[in-house]
Amino acid sequence: MLLNHNKSWVSSISRSLVALTLVIMAFGNLGLVQTRAAGVNVVLSPSTMTVSSATTVTLTFTTTAPVPVNGTIQVYRPTAGYTGTAALAVSAGAIGATTNTVSGSDTLSTATVSTQIPAGALTITVSGLSTSATAANNSFKIYTSAGDYGGAFQYVGLANVVTVRARVLSTLSFAIRNNTDTGDTNICDMGDLIVSAIGACEYRLKVATNAANGYTINVTTSGNFTNGAYPFANAAVGSGGTGGTAQVAGTELYGAIITKGSITSIGGTTVLAALYNAGASNVSYVNTASATLLTANKPNSPVASDTTNTTLVRHEAAISNATPAGIYQQTVTYTVSPSF
Repeated sequence: MLLNHNKSWVSSISRSLVALTLVIMAFGNLGLVQTRAAGVNVVLSPSTMTVSSATTVTLTFTTTAPVPVNGTIQVYRPTAGYTGTAALAVSAGAIGATTNTVSGSDTLSTATVSTQIPAGALTITVSGLSTSATAANNSFKIYTSAGDYGGAFQYVGLANVVTVRARVLSTLSFAIRNNTDTGDTNICDMGDLIVSAIGACEYRLKVATNAANGYTINVTTSGNFTNGAYPFANAAVGSGGTGGTAQVAGTELYGAIITKGSITSIGGTTVLAALYNAGASNVSYVNTASATLLTANKPNSPVASDTTNTTLVRHEAAISNATPAGIYQQTVTYTVSPSF
């Protein structure tokens, strides 16, 4: 019976110890265990800087635990990224003088807390620095002796910027085409002129370019439409939609009618120079100095056999009974200048 009594007493003691353990654990769950610090989000200002410039860096974050007296505030920065000696300051509590030591590729700035820094919003100011002459993405890392830690970047000299590039090669082509734009030509032959009809020949000026501001066509000639020393009578100059001279069979006259066409770019326009714009009448086409014939203000990309986005030049000649016999000729030269 005594043995059974001792077993009962031991069992009672064991149950009491278990109960005491549960009570202690309960108190721990009620908050008697100290809060542990953690990683925090840090905002750094200014976040971007130019090279070789003085900078005062502020690191703003929210601490999760107070930093006690004799605790420390530490800030790491890349040694190669800055010149000068850093000095730390805080927005809450107080710290002592800053010491700077090299730690690997970083410089560690440390200050001891002289007045407790409470948990909550905190700004650490790092002054006395200048950025290096080399662009870099520089990390600042903070640690408190209470266990908070975090970091952020200061981007120096656009080291965090990527320039995306590509090249569009310029396109530029020019051809003198027949009037249906089905083949190249350098001949405009009016054939045999007779008194009762007006002779004519046509060709197209075909320009293709991706120049952003279009192109300009200039024209110059060898002079009059002539047979040796005898020049044809010439049409009058245009005046921006009027002027010129209408052809009449049986009356000697040489001139040209320019139909400017359009260009393929949306909103693009072509403009005839006033001297070559007389509507349906012929204009004088004997200038010996280069002159602007037409301008286009946007890129043009005519297709094969394109009679819309090309410029039509029509030469006309009428003779009278007094026009001397012979072969009449003139050389016309065109040049194109793209406007990039």
